[in-house]
Amino acid sequence: MDRFQLGLEIALSVLLLVTIFYSLYLGRALAVIRRDRGQLDALIMSLESSSAQAQSGIDHLRQTTEMVGRALGKTVESGKVLKHELTALCERSEAAAQVLEGRTPAPRESSPAAMAYADEGDTMPLRTPLRPRMDEGRLGSVGVTKSPVGKSAAERELLRALRQKQG
Repeated sequence: MDRFQLGLEIALSVLLLVTIFYSLYLGRALAVIRRDRGQLDALIMSLESSSAQAQSGIDHLRQTTEMVGRALGKTVESGKVLKHELTALCERSEAAAQVLEGRTPAPRESSPAAMAYADEGDTMPLRTPLRPRMDEGRLGSVGVTKSPVGKSAAERELLRALRQKQG
């Protein structure tokens, strides 16, 4: 039995050596997996922080868009008002030019611009157009009737230019 025991011990020693080397290999593989797991955890944390920053950016972008939209809406509304004022000014200046040329326009109940403005459904009040008339104080001078709304700077400048041309 000595030979049998010796053979058995040698076989067990070989198996033990193979097991030791295989456990070392598995230990290294587990170390790599642990290291990769740490990197994976770091990657997950980075992804979470990036997601939080993206959400914050989206919220900020939404707020900025709302503010810009409101400002743009106000600008569009003021542009509409200016457009209608300019249309009214053009009609008034055409009427004044016709009076200066010696032609009197046929009276109209409402201007096309005022009709188009009313058709658009806007809520801005309609301004009554100025009608050319002759001043009682000076013969041949052109005057205009006052509108219920105050005159803008452009209207005052136009009236001043017309008066300078007359006199």
